[in-house]
Amino acid sequence: MRIFPLRVAMAGIVGLQLIATAPLVAQPANPPAADSTPAEHMQMLEQRIDLLTEALAAAERQVNEDHRNMQAMQAELEELRKTVTGSVPGSAEQANASAAGQLQQAVTQIREEQEVLASQIQQHEQTKLESASKFPVRFHGLVLFNAFVNEGVVDQPDMPTSASWRNAGQSHGSVGAGLRQTLLNFEGTGPSLWNGHLFADVSLDFFGGVTTGGLSAPAGLVRMRTAGITWEWPNDLLRAGYDGPLISPLSPDSLAEIEQPSLAWSGNLWVWAPQFRWEHRFTLAENRQVGLELGLYDPSYNAMNTAGTYSSVSPGEAARQPGYEMRLSYRAGKDSEALQLGAAGYYDRKSYGSGQTVDAWAGAADWRLPVTAHGQLSGEFYRGRGIGSLGGGVYRDAYTYIDPVTYKSEIGGLDSIGGWTQWQWRFKQTMQINLVAGEDTGYASELREGMAQYSNALESYARNGSLMANFIFRPWSSIVFSPEFRRLTSWPINGRANWANAFTVSAGYQF
Repeated sequence: MRIFPLRVAMAGIVGLQLIATAPLVAQPANPPAADSTPAEHMQMLEQRIDLLTEALAAAERQVNEDHRNMQAMQAELEELRKTVTGSVPGSAEQANASAAGQLQQAVTQIREEQEVLASQIQQHEQTKLESASKFPVRFHGLVLFNAFVNEGVVDQPDMPTSASWRNAGQSHGSVGAGLRQTLLNFEGTGPSLWNGHLFADVSLDFFGGVTTGGLSAPAGLVRMRTAGITWEWPNDLLRAGYDGPLISPLSPDSLAEIEQPSLAWSGNLWVWAPQFRWEHRFTLAENRQVGLELGLYDPSYNAMNTAGTYSSVSPGEAARQPGYEMRLSYRAGKDSEALQLGAAGYYDRKSYGSGQTVDAWAGAADWRLPVTAHGQLSGEFYRGRGIGSLGGGVYRDAYTYIDPVTYKSEIGGLDSIGGWTQWQWRFKQTMQINLVAGEDTGYASELREGMAQYSNALESYARNGSLMANFIFRPWSSIVFSPEFRRLTSWPINGRANWANAFTVSAGYQF
């Protein structure tokens, strides 16, 4: 806005006022008479001059006041301009450019958010699985290829757990590959009930059997690994499922051993069985809590069982009571970097007929210790009796012996001790090295009393151990590679130890 024309207009108005006012103030109230003397005429002239001077002074004061008003108006206009443009006078173009840049940035952000939202919607449409209920079901799995080379005689070539003796004239090794350890997992989300959340899960693989008689084959039959229905609250959990023992919550990391947890029968209690479990968590502080778990376990597994059409009553089921589990744990931290300590106990009774029973029990401890930023030590330890149905006791719950008093055949629970430990080193989130050692030992003094009755190779073992090393690499979230070496050593009740080396290369695609 230009102020100069306004000033000129105001000055013109003031001038017109002076011109109009001057004749009025120049005339005296009583004009001089025609015959007045020069002295009187001079006096009247001086009076007019005085009046004119006073008028000019008044006009000057008015002009000064108008000038000050104009300056105040100019200041108000400049302040208004600053408020409108948000900058100093003369920077309106910069303000407009800044506003345009901010608008363009907001538009770009909105477009990016729309693209992310569209991608998430597309991913949801891809992963959505139709079900009979209105609740969502999630399907995921791992297509796993394993190629192996075994040096020595093992119990099963694609999933060895023990080493056997080498007979003259027979092959002392094997080479093969398979995809029987491919996993299929389903997870269903259910309704909310009494402030709790319901969900279910089931995991399948193809290790349920082979397709050709007694010989192994690369194709396998579908088998249920684990399953369960869970009802969970913020601090409590109820689960009815087919899971591993409550007293053994951890397992070593491996891609060569998926059919059963790694180091099974070498110090890792693992057997999946029907059970009912309750857990309560006591929060001590942020990321720190104590857990109490109680469970009922069905000890129906027998390592000597073969595939059949119908199930038979196990000694644990014949006792007409379940196994009882309890575990007390402490946890501090989050996810894989959390410190975890646990102590657990187990009891069940087994009936072998003719009034002969065995009271089976176990005490166990587990730990996971983040030693360094990249290194972690984990493991489990147990001592028990009659725990072959849990995955210990070198494949058996009991042994037979001759009572020295009655000379009758009696059945006793086999005492055993074992455990495993793993050192894990993570270079990155995509690479890790695992070094593991484990062993399961039955008391040989008890086994020697009944060795004459053992007809199965597994029944002749008194101790079984494994040493394992593997490297797991995930170049992408869906691709995983892992070479692994295992040294299996199995000690019979009498004689020298049998050993075998297993080399495995695994490649998997997760979906």
